Amino acid sequence: MTDSSAVGAAPTRSDRYPAGPWTAAALGACACVAVSIVDPTRHMMSPPCPMRAITGWWCPFCGATRAASRLLRGDLTTALHFNAAFVIVLPVVALLWAAAAFPGRFAWLDPIRRRTAPITAVIVVLFAVFMVVRNTPFGDTWLRYPGA
Repeated sequence: MTDSSAVGAAPTRSDRYPAGPWTAAALGACACVAVSIVDPTRHMMSPPCPMRAITGWWCPFCGATRAASRLLRGDLTTALHFNAAFVIVLPVVALLWAAAAFPGRFAWLDPIRRRTAPITAVIVVLFAVFMVVRNTPFGDTWLRYPGA
C-alpha cells in the first residue's frame, strides 16, 4: 500500500510538513522583506483599498502593511496606531500557523489545532467589530487609521 494513512505506514514528508502553511510562511517572509526595504509610510506599496474606495470605510486591514513595517522596525506604539487589531491578533495567527505547520510534532499545539475553526471565527468577528468601531465616532481616537 502506498497510502500513508494506512495503519503502520510511515508518515510521508508532506504529512509531517504540509505545503499550505509553509507556502504562507514563504509569502509572509517575502512581504516582510519588502516592507523592511521600502517604508510604506513614505512609498505606496499596494493598490488602494477597494472597500475604502467603494464604501468610504476603512477595512479591518487598512494600515496593516504600515503596522507590519513598524513592527519589523521595533516600533510597537506606532504599529498599534496604524492597526491595533492586526498587531494584537498577529501572535494568535502565528500559533495557528505553527499548529498547522507541525501536525503531531508538539503536543502543546494539539489543542490549538483542534480548535482552529472556533479561533478563526473569533478572529473574523473581532476584525468585523474593529472595522465597525473604527469607522464610527467611537473610533475617532487611536482606532482610526491615520492614513488615507
